[in-house]
Amino acid sequence: MGNKQDAEIPPMERELNYLLDDLCVRWGFCIPPLNAESISKEVSISACDFASLVLEAEGMNPLSEKKWQKRISNVFKDRFGAEKIHKSSFTDRVRDIKEIWQ
Repeated sequence: MGNKQDAEIPPMERELNYLLDDLCVRWGFCIPPLNAESISKEVSISACDFASLVLEAEGMNPLSEKKWQKRISNVFKDRFGAEKIHKSSFTDRVRDIKEIWQ
C-alpha cells in the first residue's frame, strides 16, 4: 500500500487504504496485501464489518476479540464520521469535499 496513493484511485478506496496503513503503523495490524485490496475496494462498508475483516485478515476471531473490534470500529467512525460509508455518497472529510467518481 504505502503512504502515497495514486491519483487514479477512487476517493473511498484511497481513504480506506490510508486507514489500513494507519492501523498497521499504530497497532501492528499489517494485513496481507490481497486482504487490504479486497477491503479497500468495497462499495459499501460499515465500521463493524471493516473491523471484522481486518481482524480476520490477521487470523483473529472477531467474536472473541471484542476489545479490538470496538477499537478498530471507533477509529473507522472517527475517520469517516459515520457508522457506514458508501462509494456513491463518500465525502472526503479531510478536504470537506464530495468527489465524483465514475
